[in-house]
Amino acid sequence: MNTTFELNNIRKDSDVLTTNKIRKGSPVVEIFSAMVNGESLDRFDKRTADKAVNYIKDLGSRADNGDYTAVAELNAIRREVLETPIMEEIQLLSIFGAYQALGFDETVEREIYKHVGERSREQAANGDVVFPSIVRETYPVPTFTVSGGYQVDYRRVALGDMSRENEGMNQVKIDIMNRAKLAIINRVYKAISEASGVKYQFEGAGLTKTGVDTVLGNVRRWGRPTVIADYALLSQFTPWAGYVGSINSNTITGISEQTMNELAANGMLSTYNGAILSEMANPYNLYAPTVTTQDADGNDVTNFQTLLPAGLGFVIPTGGDSPIKTWTKGGVTSLTGNDIKSGRVMTRFDVEMAVDVAKEQEYKVGTIYDTNIGGLDA
Repeated sequence: MNTTFELNNIRKDSDVLTTNKIRKGSPVVEIFSAMVNGESLDRFDKRTADKAVNYIKDLGSRADNGDYTAVAELNAIRREVLETPIMEEIQLLSIFGAYQALGFDETVEREIYKHVGERSREQAANGDVVFPSIVRETYPVPTFTVSGGYQVDYRRVALGDMSRENEGMNQVKIDIMNRAKLAIINRVYKAISEASGVKYQFEGAGLTKTGVDTVLGNVRRWGRPTVIADYALLSQFTPWAGYVGSINSNTITGISEQTMNELAANGMLSTYNGAILSEMANPYNLYAPTVTTQDADGNDVTNFQTLLPAGLGFVIPTGGDSPIKTWTKGGVTSLTGNDIKSGRVMTRFDVEMAVDVAKEQEYKVGTIYDTNIGGLDA
């Protein structure tokens, strides 16, 4: 990202709210969630609903008057509402490989198994049989933090108006998921590119069938490959979907009706030569400067940059043999402060994460990169 979320006078809510009575599933959390989503409160007991609404309004009023404890308690309620969908979406990143959730007090460590020694071979009669050994290696993995936040208008909360809360909390979920994807993609690509020894990568000004097929064929020996990439990259597979044959010395080229229907419905193939093509959502980064390129006729075209590198794709083996592993440490944490530029009150939510490509197993993941589309240098 080309933007930062900077605060001064930062206050961690865990430091302010030393005794937190807010729990997932408690009435105040469920009613706060319903208010944020614009849902009717009729399904709740009226006495309970009125009590919770008045309590939330009171917290908003106190927060508007500078009560840090009230701010921290509101953030505790927000965390309970946000945490489940955020963690569920982060778990979807297991498409890259394994995922593990850890507690706040646990250390992120990678455990891998390696074959060492001499491989088994055919022996002469009465000869010694030599087998390889399997050794376990454990090493720590550094963590990083992905964040999302928004400006809070506590006066609206005090009045029971949750429209801005709805917008802000949705933006937090989107920001955290997008930044998690970006962080994982950059770290995985760097690990593969900097690895020594065997690695399967194709890079060129536009994809070529020969180059892509070579990467797919190499990764396929570890499991059926899945290509995870932006639509701009995956759409280049479409021209390779046809067939060429001959009847009575006449060359026949074409495309099957099933493939044509698939392209009409989805705009791209779902499989190519046995590989699964999986499109990764790649929204525009509205906070980055726009870019100007030229179309086929030489005309200038101005557009937003994408959040993720649109020209980069990963080829990952299916079946649990991917060397990529992702962790989250603890749940969602929150803090409040004043935005350095505007001075407005901002609330930020953080998730501590880690990602690793198993050492000396980087070759199990291939990469394809179209320099015409780019994105890595953005």
